[in-house]
Amino acid sequence: MEPSQEITCPQKSDDGAGWIVAYVARTLDSGSEAAFERHLESCASCREMVAAQRAVWSALEALPAHPVSSNFDSRLYQRIAEEEQSAWWRRLFQAGWSWRPAMPVAAACAVLAVAFLVKNSGPSILPQQQVQPQLQIEQVERALDDMDMLKQAGVEFALDKNTPQERM
Repeated sequence: MEPSQEITCPQKSDDGAGWIVAYVARTLDSGSEAAFERHLESCASCREMVAAQRAVWSALEALPAHPVSSNFDSRLYQRIAEEEQSAWWRRLFQAGWSWRPAMPVAAACAVLAVAFLVKNSGPSILPQQQVQPQLQIEQVERALDDMDMLKQAGVEFALDKNTPQERM
């Protein structure tokens, strides 16, 4: 705590509990302790808080100290080693981690995935283009050669269904 000549009431400041605990624990420097004692003379509420804090400390000091077992250290180190070797996912669930913050993010990702699949899975209707046969020059030459060969063989063929058959 910072030393000052006049302090504001600790109950009206953010570090009020710190002042009271530090005063009862006798960890304030002499200037701060003197300033806090001057404040206690004029503030009944802070005197009550100090008395209550002293009662808590007295009750804690009155509790009997339980003896620590002889193998406490070895059991502690063994448990730490077991925790470090356990699977990461088991530690995650044992830590009491809440899934609440992750749920909105997961829901948003699921909505985006569904929207993407729906948008891209629908039938795409493209205008039908009339397919014109692509004639290659080699195909035309081959067809003309075949017609010449058939003509030499004396085979009759129809050029068009509407025209009478011609002999070539």
